[in-house]
Amino acid sequence: MSILRYLLGLKEKPDPLLEHCTIAADTHVGRVRNHNEDAYICICNPSDNALLLGVADGMGGHEGGEIASYLATRSLLARWNKNDHTQFKNKNGVRGFLDHGLANANQQIYAINQKLNIRWKMGTTVTIGIVWRNKLTIAQIGDSRCYRMRNGTIRLLTSDHNWMNEMIDSGGMTPEEAEAHPLAQTLTNCLGTFEHLRIEFSEHTIAEGDRYLFCSDGVSSYVDTEFISEQLNTCDTAPESVHNLVNVSLKNGGADNITAICLFV
Repeated sequence: MSILRYLLGLKEKPDPLLEHCTIAADTHVGRVRNHNEDAYICICNPSDNALLLGVADGMGGHEGGEIASYLATRSLLARWNKNDHTQFKNKNGVRGFLDHGLANANQQIYAINQKLNIRWKMGTTVTIGIVWRNKLTIAQIGDSRCYRMRNGTIRLLTSDHNWMNEMIDSGGMTPEEAEAHPLAQTLTNCLGTFEHLRIEFSEHTIAEGDRYLFCSDGVSSYVDTEFISEQLNTCDTAPESVHNLVNVSLKNGGADNITAICLFV
């Protein structure tokens, strides 16, 4: 926002991409667990040219995971509701918003784990995105995911922070060896379980016609990329896509909590 427009109390002209985008979200406890440890954020402010969305998949003994994912999303929502997002000036401001909000949640969860000496420490994955000025900035912690469908081609925009990928990236194992290892899906990065937080940031240009999916592994572990691609590419609306992804994840086992958010630009 220019200084003159700010002094006059005028808002920037709404971004046409955000004005016409549609968002849908749903979460389901699944067929096995008795409580839902997933949480999600979905806030669109076209007049502020900003959008916040993403998922958190909690883990921990008893209801610890539910608490962790709640604290992670609450921390970001609290900052958003204080209108911190209206002060964005560049991509560093967007990253700073995510960094500070997630660091605050990490401190809260880590302090609870330490104070209560919890054996099975609570923590949560986080895949959170902010759309601002036709850019999508993603903060990634753990193995929830964000996919993009563009011109009929699907792309995974995030990486899973697990033992398998770390072994492959370090050259310690071949992809085939790492995938077959019993620790393959063990998380190596999680919000709340370590004192020092590690966030992987990425930035992507938004284009008209793009379709995005943010999901917990209750979706990505129960439907394949081909099905996700089909739903993002052929569904007429974001609610239809979310409905199909959640229902087929349930049909294919639903042993985990299931959360999906679709953004159609």
